[in-house]
Amino acid sequence: MDKKYYATKLGQIAYAGKEGKPLIVFLNVFGTMDTEQNFAKVIARLPKEYGIFAPDYLNTGFSEKSNAPYSLTTEADELAAIINGFNAAKVIIVAHSVGGVYAFQMQAKIKNLHALIFIEPTTREIILNPPKEKSYLDHDKETADTDQFIHDKIFALFSDREANDFWQTTLANEARFDEQSEQELASAIEDDGFWRSSKKLDSKVPVTIFTEAYRQKEYERSEYNNQNTKIIPLGTFHYIQWEYPEEIAQEIISASAD
Repeated sequence: MDKKYYATKLGQIAYAGKEGKPLIVFLNVFGTMDTEQNFAKVIARLPKEYGIFAPDYLNTGFSEKSNAPYSLTTEADELAAIINGFNAAKVIIVAHSVGGVYAFQMQAKIKNLHALIFIEPTTREIILNPPKEKSYLDHDKETADTDQFIHDKIFALFSDREANDFWQTTLANEARFDEQSEQELASAIEDDGFWRSSKKLDSKVPVTIFTEAYRQKEYERSEYNNQNTKIIPLGTFHYIQWEYPEEIAQEIISASAD
């Protein structure tokens, strides 16, 4: 998919997309990784008639630097407006990591939101009061050198061509941003009202959460758990969509049919 750009009051947002029904929105982890590449294995397994919207956040990926201070919520509002502009009859959001916080903030603003599918969404607990269980501490040790860990996983789980393209794109995007961009990005996260809220997801929206097994109880007590939530233990690290794209694609297809 070609990259397209959408001008907002906060800055220019890049996205990969194509028309189709239903509209599947992919929301990314933070960092310089391109959203389309992060979800490429899942996208490749979806029916060709599905629409795709995969934006990069400001100060990340192919998007531009922000032109003013902003919060995650204000950027989520801009993304919601773009999504609503497609006038989709059915929208499914697939959100990875901090993309879950964006989806949380957008849920009440998206027209015809049909389902939410999360891949280890960022919880208030993991940021404000991280669990001290051994499984969490062991995980932190394993991923201490994050860049090398991610590099090795990409080259283990993607073809050589895909892995090289993925990694070189990530490095090139990283070089586009400076220290001010990183500070703007950090402030957008830290200053957001999500962390101080006690609000939970709307109970009317069907929710699926894919998580490593050791985090299951964290999600059971999290703001993402409502009476329509299904939690599926899967995978051995944070990027479950790289290990189990077929299972995630099938969940999207199943949610689309409901």
